[in-house]
Amino acid sequence: MNSHTPITLRATAALSLVLLSVLAGCRKSDAERAAEERAEIDKKLRDSYALVPYRAFKLTVRAEGQPNAPEEVAALWKAAAATRELPEKAVSEEDARKMARTYLDLAIAFYKAKKTLEKRDEDEFPLLWNRFVPEAPAPLPFYDAGVEHAVLAALWLVLDNADRGNRIPATEVVFYELARSTPQPSWPAGLRTAVQGNRGLAFCGAGYHYAAEEELNAFVSGVETLPLDEFPATASVTSSQYRETLLAAGYFARAWNRMGLKRERAAEDDIERGLGSLEKLGVENELTWWGWAFIHFRRERYEESAKYLDKLAASPYLGAAEQQEIHASAEEMRKHGKKLPIFLQARAAVILGQALIARAGGVEHILVTVLGPERAKQVYAPIAWMDRVRQGMSSVSVDTVAREAGDTLNAAKEVGGKGLEALKKKLGGGSDSTAESGPQ
Repeated sequence: MNSHTPITLRATAALSLVLLSVLAGCRKSDAERAAEERAEIDKKLRDSYALVPYRAFKLTVRAEGQPNAPEEVAALWKAAAATRELPEKAVSEEDARKMARTYLDLAIAFYKAKKTLEKRDEDEFPLLWNRFVPEAPAPLPFYDAGVEHAVLAALWLVLDNADRGNRIPATEVVFYELARSTPQPSWPAGLRTAVQGNRGLAFCGAGYHYAAEEELNAFVSGVETLPLDEFPATASVTSSQYRETLLAAGYFARAWNRMGLKRERAAEDDIERGLGSLEKLGVENELTWWGWAFIHFRRERYEESAKYLDKLAASPYLGAAEQQEIHASAEEMRKHGKKLPIFLQARAAVILGQALIARAGGVEHILVTVLGPERAKQVYAPIAWMDRVRQGMSSVSVDTVAREAGDTLNAAKEVGGKGLEALKKKLGGGSDSTAESGPQ
């Protein structure tokens, strides 16, 4: 053997170690990736066209009567309010012209307000609570802008999942409110944990898995470490049952997210933990059938997995399309096909969420249950109105808006009318209006 061989081997080993160290240093940590995702979320929120009407409405309400309230934003809300007076359908040629003009004015005001909202913010002004009940003290001693954003985010998250008719374009709204609901030390531990859970769900649904992992880890850890007496109890639900319910939700949410991170083993562990919590609660529904189907699949018990998918496909709380999709996945499972099983797709979260909400009676029933019949009617009325507005906006031409608004829309024309078309797609529930896409 050559006398230089040991030296050569040592040099090669040393060089390999150096290269490995360099490669390891180039690899981003989970925290770094999460920070990048959060920055991307913030940018998309700032650039979102679909958020303009919502932000304009909130800013107008909060800024009412304030000397520095932006006129362009108030004008947008006035233009939107004018659509309330329009009939649902045009019965004459004059009605058709009036409807077309009103929606055109709304589109023009939309673009003018968008530019203003790039510089102005609703949190410059008093809270919604102070606007609606100015004489009443804050409902909670720790109530601040973050809490108000968190409450609205939770409401919109429920409505977004419950709205099977896709009448509520709420995904961007949830992102917007959650981005503003930064937990503060003055908040109770339970509220901080709940906000982190909502953040995790929203981030996971939009594909920001590293940011979601941070939030869901904090949620699960928070629930696990909270003293039992911190959880509410009623005549029908004990504190222990309430805690177990939150743990199950956290485990399953984190499992979905970890599948997005391609960390299957960690996801399996969370699903088993979640199923264990549900067993303690005596729960059997779409979620448990999905969970056992997945676990049996990972353990290569394909026939058992297919049986649970069949149970899920037979659920009366799923639509016909979802039932057919899941049944096809069960047949594919029996054949050991190469097609990706339904529970390894992000769509599974949507299907199961809709089924569980449907068990509760849907969005209208939830509102009645939570708010009472009269208040529910008041809350639901704007949802129906928004559905009419998006249909009206769908008929507005970008070229017509540009011609009517003149030089103010040159930038919009240069990008092919991105703003109006994006808004119409978002409000219309088109191909660009998915949870996976995040804010646009």
